[in-house]
Amino acid sequence: MENNFSVEKQFLAIIPDKEEAHKISDNTEVERYIHKTIISKPCDELLSVIDEIIKTSTISGIITRGSLAHFLFSNNVPIPIFDLKFDLPTLLRIMEKCSLNKYKKICIFEIGYDDSEIYSQNIFTHNYFGDYELYYYKMFNYDEVEKTIAELLKSKSIDVMIGDVEPTRIAVKYNIPVYPIIIGVNSWKEAINQARHSTDIAFREKSKNNFIEVITSIMSEAVIIVDNTGIIKRFNLQAEKLFFKNESLVSIQDVFNVKMETLLTAPANHIVKNKENNYVINQIPVILENEQLFAIIINNVQHVENLEMSIRTQNQQRGLTAKTFFKDIVFKDTKTKKIVETAKKYAKSNSTIVIYGESGTGKEVFASSIHNESLRSTGPFVAINCAAFNENLIESELFGYEKGAFTGALNIGKKGLFEIAHHGTLFLDEIGELPINLQAKLLRVIQEKEIMRIGGNKVIPVDVRIISATNEDLKYMVKEKLFREDLYYRLALLEIEIPPLRHRPNDIIPLFITFLTEITEEENKSIYWDDSSVFNSLLDYDWPGNVRELRNFAERIVILADKNKIEEKFIKEIISEKYNIDSTPTYNAPITNDLKEYETNYIHFLLDKFGGNKEKLCEFLNISKTTLWRKLHNS
Repeated sequence: MENNFSVEKQFLAIIPDKEEAHKISDNTEVERYIHKTIISKPCDELLSVIDEIIKTSTISGIITRGSLAHFLFSNNVPIPIFDLKFDLPTLLRIMEKCSLNKYKKICIFEIGYDDSEIYSQNIFTHNYFGDYELYYYKMFNYDEVEKTIAELLKSKSIDVMIGDVEPTRIAVKYNIPVYPIIIGVNSWKEAINQARHSTDIAFREKSKNNFIEVITSIMSEAVIIVDNTGIIKRFNLQAEKLFFKNESLVSIQDVFNVKMETLLTAPANHIVKNKENNYVINQIPVILENEQLFAIIINNVQHVENLEMSIRTQNQQRGLTAKTFFKDIVFKDTKTKKIVETAKKYAKSNSTIVIYGESGTGKEVFASSIHNESLRSTGPFVAINCAAFNENLIESELFGYEKGAFTGALNIGKKGLFEIAHHGTLFLDEIGELPINLQAKLLRVIQEKEIMRIGGNKVIPVDVRIISATNEDLKYMVKEKLFREDLYYRLALLEIEIPPLRHRPNDIIPLFITFLTEITEEENKSIYWDDSSVFNSLLDYDWPGNVRELRNFAERIVILADKNKIEEKFIKEIISEKYNIDSTPTYNAPITNDLKEYETNYIHFLLDKFGGNKEKLCEFLNISKTTLWRKLHNS
């Protein structure tokens, strides 16, 4: 097929003789589009054959000519008829035969049929070409053809008749030599191209109209289709039930008492009134049957509010779901077990939670699991990293904005994450990075349970549970005036601290084995080991990147393993090669209650180990260069 609308074997070919049938069957470019070739004269039997075919097959049109075309058209055959036109080479060949037979007076006789010409005047010309006298007739009234030919033959000394089936049949009755016009292959190709083009356009238009009809019928909204003056052209069942059941309404102004000009310039979700009910309407331009129309989509305001609630709860399709559950958390250490038990209790509450832990300890995993265990589990789980945006961006992400609120804003505005998380959980990762002026706005949202978009002038109620996470000491930040004290107490009604892997060593090997299993499946590899003791060397390393680093290391092991069997020697080699440090801890520092100082000293120690290469250090700690710079200069 050449396009989506062209279908092979879609036309009937109706011709007067077998000679022409051979031209069709012998040419693949023509034959591929012909469903069936019918050899027939104009007669009632032909009509019956066509009727039976179109009952059982999908036929886009009939390709025929002259008197046959006129006969089918005048008998109202219910599919398009495409006329074959004889080409100049065919006519010249016939004229050459006339010359060889010394025919001087030649008559060419056509019968026209198509609806654009059915009431046209008959065409008659009479010309001389040297010794040759040429008559040309084209008639559109089939009933007068024989009478006209008879008069022509009586009044003129015609030597030969050139024409289609009916004119040549009549000429034979009067003993006049005839040359029937045999349509050439090029004429068939041209007729098929024209037929395909016409049917393709009709099919597209019909498909579009049918699509719009079906869509408006199955839509839950009421739909009224009007022209550009507001005159009602059609409406669906829902609109009929609401507005047309007991009334005869002509224009959209009769329905809502609003002029069409107003509707065309109204913003999206425009509110109008019908009797005592308010409706939200939107208009969409459509073209039906080559006419510019407008579909007015109508919703009851209460329905829109209910729909919004429904959409907010259907978050699986939007990806706003918490992906992990408590059952997915792998642990064996008693410290982790106690934390999981506490987190499960917190999940049943609606209070805010702060989760503390170093980078990579699994703070989002716990937040996700708490959401899935909570009464909000059917609502959305929306996460944002507060350190990933600058001050202006994070404000627009959290609270949204109206159209035109600032340069670069979407022209339809944007919902903020608080709105999206309505009736669910908002996870604020790295809450310690939230700019101090936004902390005040966040506090107000928690207290008032409502937000206002940037550039907006109306408050939007929100019902959101906030879970925060940080690797900072918020109490210390409050003391240093880096974090609002009132916000801290609002966020930290409940607290969880996830210890780093080095403080829960019993979790390291079970986690690593789990990661190996997952990654080997993803990589479609087969790996095994004698027993878990081959991983004991993992316990000699601090894992400053925690669970995230451990998983990355497992992926490295799977990718680099040349053999199916994993041995302890291989694990040790990869640790030493990747981190350029011994597999045993080498950092020792005196005990101090100043975590900031401890962290800074440890970072300087690692920087020395990496030969001053900050990129390798950032990769090792799984932090950005900006975070590294801040940690080195905030000491």
